[in-house]
Amino acid sequence: MKTNTRVMWRISWILVWVLSGWISSVTAQNSGEVLLSPDNAYNPIPSPDGKLIAYVRTGWGRRGGTGGFGRSNLVSEVAVISADGTLLTKVAIADTFISGWTADGARLICYRDWNYFLVSLDGTRTTEGQIPAAGGDLNNRPEWVSFSSSLATIVWSRMVDEYQWTIETPERTVATTTVANTQSPIGPRAVPSPDGRYIAVFGQFSPTELWVYDTRSGRWSDLGKIIVHPSQDWNYIQPAWSPWFADSSRLAFFLGSTLVISTPDGQHKSETFVDGQTGLPVASPDGQSIAFLTYEPRPMKGNASAQFWGGSTIWAISTKPGSKPRVVSRKSDDATYDLNWLKNNTIVFDRVADEVFYRRARIWKANVPPTSR
Repeated sequence: MKTNTRVMWRISWILVWVLSGWISSVTAQNSGEVLLSPDNAYNPIPSPDGKLIAYVRTGWGRRGGTGGFGRSNLVSEVAVISADGTLLTKVAIADTFISGWTADGARLICYRDWNYFLVSLDGTRTTEGQIPAAGGDLNNRPEWVSFSSSLATIVWSRMVDEYQWTIETPERTVATTTVANTQSPIGPRAVPSPDGRYIAVFGQFSPTELWVYDTRSGRWSDLGKIIVHPSQDWNYIQPAWSPWFADSSRLAFFLGSTLVISTPDGQHKSETFVDGQTGLPVASPDGQSIAFLTYEPRPMKGNASAQFWGGSTIWAISTKPGSKPRVVSRKSDDATYDLNWLKNNTIVFDRVADEVFYRRARIWKANVPPTSR
């Protein structure tokens, strides 16, 4: 009798295990999610035509690192795949972070440790340089750079001294602003609009003030204190985010849990409340939808005093007034640090596990169901 009971218990356990695996598989299939690469990687950024996806391989033990626990040991190898996941770069084309592609899709914008350059898929580098230091303080300078299509060069935002910030290129100063009461009105991330007319500037830790500079009028517009990503660790591995619509007419961002779509001058806005902890809103190429994330934070493994922003779910909402968000992905235990549109009905994103030294991160894509009111 005891033997039969033991056998039945084992059979029941096996059935539960098989069934749970089957349910998980069905859930993933129903969500339309596809794992694009087996690489330990994050920060997928599609090329302008949606045919290629660049990303950054990660992990610990970077060549030339100190061998300790500092960020010099963080791996950042740039690779490129096709939209179906075929690896196109057999060898990493750069040992850097990336912020995007040039408008023609021919080169990637690379940066790390205050150095920057553009690189083509064959590894050819151009526009190489280093961000200058304020007052000779080599550590008091930003790392992030991006590319302006109108200026046809790399741009960045940096503090010149305690009273002044500038937006610069390797050749000239684009804009200067004076800091009132030593409180900076702009931050170290400068993201030009696709047409290059405007430059959105914000800080690397949320909440942060979002400012937009109009290169034609020379005017600054304050769009409010936004949430890019709720995790204070988001910036550590330098994922990319842009608030711009593809036609440069509007921006999408979160003010707390309110999704805002705004003109660059902030004069015309629409607002939608979203229930939950939110982040990373991005507009589809046709401007008809916004994808974003909600998170359910929990204590981090091995460090209960810190939060891990997992429990991530991707949503999409139509830009039509009064629309309601719809679920795009299953809820994942992992955190998502980067989200982009591949096409008007497809997104690409990363999932970073709660593992020390970034030992497990993956690149995914998913179909986006049509949004409706």
